[in-house]
Amino acid sequence: MSNNQWWGDFTFDDQQIKRWQIGERAITIKRAVNEWNCWNYETSDEIDLPIELVDIEQSTDNSEKMFGRYLENNSEGKIRISPKLADRSVVTRPATPLTLLTGEKTQLFISTPIWFSAKTLSNNQQFIDLPFWRPSDSWFGASTIDGQLCYAKYTSARIQLAHLEKRSHRAITPITVINHQDKPLVIERLNVPVNLLNLYCDDHNQFWTSGITVKTESHSRNVEMHINEKVPKEVQSYELISPPRIVSETNKLIRNISNLLG
Repeated sequence: MSNNQWWGDFTFDDQQIKRWQIGERAITIKRAVNEWNCWNYETSDEIDLPIELVDIEQSTDNSEKMFGRYLENNSEGKIRISPKLADRSVVTRPATPLTLLTGEKTQLFISTPIWFSAKTLSNNQQFIDLPFWRPSDSWFGASTIDGQLCYAKYTSARIQLAHLEKRSHRAITPITVINHQDKPLVIERLNVPVNLLNLYCDDHNQFWTSGITVKTESHSRNVEMHINEKVPKEVQSYELISPPRIVSETNKLIRNISNLLG
């Protein structure tokens, strides 16, 4: 992981341009007179490179790539760039289905996409909220009525942290699964509510989320999900980067097993 910190508060001079890029994937912001201009250069495949922040001399002529002009009277030229977790749950799956025997527990590590957020400091208005790579949409649930719209980012859930590839545009979530059912629990897919989790960063600029504990009960189709208040034990030194997009009144959620595990 790179130690380059690309988020925080930034001051722009008039006509100054900054670009946040991962290879050819780039989000560009320019300060103009009483407005902010933004460009979004996308690539089809994820690139495993650090996120870089660069100052550029002039904007490109690819006007079709400009996705926004945001007006702000009396601009102070200051914005806040923040990494955020996805605005929906993310579905992940192991490389091969996992079977957790009765009375056993295991820990999984997954990675999910990071969003790029920008807002003005003068009036606290968000004007950019983009993923570096947008996952596809997916429905997760028992039926077309009972379920929810999620993002489908099928990345391997690993049982050993060392086997999970660390990327600058992804966050790691530790998930503990406990099976109290009277039969083995097969895990083919997992619905991870990242929009309810804190986002942290360690001293190597690797992103982490709050940990999750998922527990099944015997003779019940309900699953108890607990969002851990403490930072994952795997993180030795950390900073809180972004709070949850949705603040829950309780850290404990009860859900039907078909809406959480598949």
